Amino acid sequence: MLSAELSLVEDWMGEPHVARWYLRGSTLEDEIEDLRRSIDGDQATTVLLVLDGDEPIGWCQWYLCREYPEHAAGVGADGDDAGIDYAIGAPTHTGQGVGSALVAVLVAHIRSQHPGVAVIADPAAANLASRRVLEKNGFELVDERVVPSERSQEPVAIYRLPAEG
Repeated sequence: MLSAELSLVEDWMGEPHVARWYLRGSTLEDEIEDLRRSIDGDQATTVLLVLDGDEPIGWCQWYLCREYPEHAAGVGADGDDAGIDYAIGAPTHTGQGVGSALVAVLVAHIRSQHPGVAVIADPAAANLASRRVLEKNGFELVDERVVPSERSQEPVAIYRLPAEG
């Protein structure tokens, strides 16, 4: 993703179906600044724009858990695990299986660079749509709890897709 594309993400974060999950315990400004630091290379998170054909419809990001040891400890991840976050920002593309396809492609992309790696995701426990996306992709629920490194003190659902091999 390029810094110029952050305005798309900013617009999507203002959409109610995204804001209710991404802005829990945070602000739009803080979330955009966090993404900007990743795009600029100041953080070890890779941010990708999600396209449907040529149309931008969302974004996703991934990181190796060893780069964020406090968060890794909070979700019970191994340092070699990869963590993911994702959102379909365009309201016209929600509820159509696009999120499930996105996670499948994201996992394949990560594993092309880190073969066999386990993958962790920790959506809000109340985010049933995101949880279904993970379960459709073979992720297993590990626990539901508050994670101190999260900006919100609401519980998250910690999912893990076991390592291949």
